[in-house]
Amino acid sequence: MLDLDIIEVDGKTVDLKENAMDTMFFENTNPTSEATRTIKIKNSAPIRVAYHWSIYKTKNTNKIILEDEETHFKVSPAQGQIEGGGTIEF
Repeated sequence: MLDLDIIEVDGKTVDLKENAMDTMFFENTNPTSEATRTIKIKNSAPIRVAYHWSIYKTKNTNKIILEDEETHFKVSPAQGQIEGGGTIEF
């Protein structure tokens, strides 16, 4: 069973009772500016989990079209594995 949790955003522990989910969103920026956020995810499952990130133009949850991937957003590392019980920062 897959069990991934977001445990930190920008070094701040995520606790939904104390820290509202708005800590997950970016502030407004200008089109030419850059913004960076750091998210730490924990794999609470005992098995290794492979991952990859994709970013899409639409929020259509019924259908994902790979050709719709955006290029002006980036997540690093874009793919890899999280060991069982391990954490990783993006």
